[in-house]
Amino acid sequence: MRNILFRKKEATVIENMLVSMISLVMVCAFLVIVFGAFSSINDKWSMRQAARETLLIMETEGYLKPEDEQALITELTGYGLYDINLTGTTKTEVDYGDRIYLKITGTYDDNILAFAGGVSQVASHPTTITIQRQTTAKQ
Repeated sequence: MRNILFRKKEATVIENMLVSMISLVMVCAFLVIVFGAFSSINDKWSMRQAARETLLIMETEGYLKPEDEQALITELTGYGLYDINLTGTTKTEVDYGDRIYLKITGTYDDNILAFAGGVSQVASHPTTITIQRQTTAKQ
């Protein structure tokens, strides 16, 4: 009697395909979420790298020159930063050994997947980013 109740049926081709297709859809959804997260991380890392390179230029010049400021703003805009403000940055020449500061503030749109009613869509999530660096002048 027990064998009759707990007897296992052989899976059909359709059942096997259905499980495979559901698994494939779930893996694809997971990959979309992961790669979306990594693109924002990469942009933010690139912004910090641009700030670091600009600070190295400022070390040798003693301040942030207007042409270097424009180059920095252009590069940061390319990474998706907007409403860029450089208040607090050293923009006048200082003596050897004095502190120089680079302060960048801007807004970045983190694209986040929002799930509503079983449908996913990309939602804009503005984030304020502040990068502060300081060093000594070496000119």
